[in-house]
Amino acid sequence: MRNLIFLIFFSSFSLAQKSDKDLEAFRKVEKEVKNNLGEEIIKINETFFMIKPIGGVAGNIGVFIYDKGLVLVDDQWEIIEDLILETINSISKKDISFIINTHFHYDHVDGNKAFGKKGIPIVSHENVRKRLKRKSKLYGHPQHDYNMVQDKYPDFALPSTVYNSTMKIYVEDEEIQLSNFGPGHTDGDTIVFFKKNNVIHAGDSFVTYGYPYVDLNDGGSFKGFINVLNQIIAISNQRTKIIPGHGAVCNVGDVITLKNILQEHYEKTEKGLSQGLSVEQIMDEIKSELKGPGNITKEDFIMNIIYDLKTN
Repeated sequence: MRNLIFLIFFSSFSLAQKSDKDLEAFRKVEKEVKNNLGEEIIKINETFFMIKPIGGVAGNIGVFIYDKGLVLVDDQWEIIEDLILETINSISKKDISFIINTHFHYDHVDGNKAFGKKGIPIVSHENVRKRLKRKSKLYGHPQHDYNMVQDKYPDFALPSTVYNSTMKIYVEDEEIQLSNFGPGHTDGDTIVFFKKNNVIHAGDSFVTYGYPYVDLNDGGSFKGFINVLNQIIAISNQRTKIIPGHGAVCNVGDVITLKNILQEHYEKTEKGLSQGLSVEQIMDEIKSELKGPGNITKEDFIMNIIYDLKTN
């Protein structure tokens, strides 16, 4: 009996070690965020602000102010809860009414663990809730040693209200339109359009750091990513302010530029693959290129498209 108890204990200890090892990459980024991340407040208009992270991996937060409270779009990291609250309070002292998650990735919604514990309602696409309920291994570029695992979330950190395709939330005279346009960055992306303010928070369906990341392990699609950009363009006008998942506030022209570049990459890669061209030959066919601080190169991006075309 004593041996059995020892074996059970040893097995549990081994599983715990394996679990901790799975999360090594996540813990490393979390530590860097805690030690280095700061926040910058960007005023879009009198009732809408963006909180832009500086010096760490985190998504932009949208802050909408109305008479009775605040609406947040994404919430960054649990570990910097105090910094986030301090930044929000410098914009407005009002309470947070609810939070919208643009997708399930940790750098945008890890803060669910802090705000969900306070009983603040969270809204998302239904696939965000499904993915947060289990441990997920995010897609890693095949040519790099990338092993990011996101742990499952506790029940209080899960979205309490979900939708499938579209949803409208009315807050006083503001109509907040939530739209999922199919697989893109992931399979649970939400484009959040504050109609009266004419502000869109796109999450990682639109970014400005260079070549975008598409999570092929979690329902992402390169063809779908381009389609989502087309949908953002369709609901925008020249005065629309567009908050990317990462980067400065943009306009519809910036989205059109990104869409055109990605479309050339996708179409020429698809054609080149069908003709048996090498990656180097496909790269030569593609005249455009994205520059920025991101870590995905042109070659990486083409190889990821090829992986997507071959597997999906």
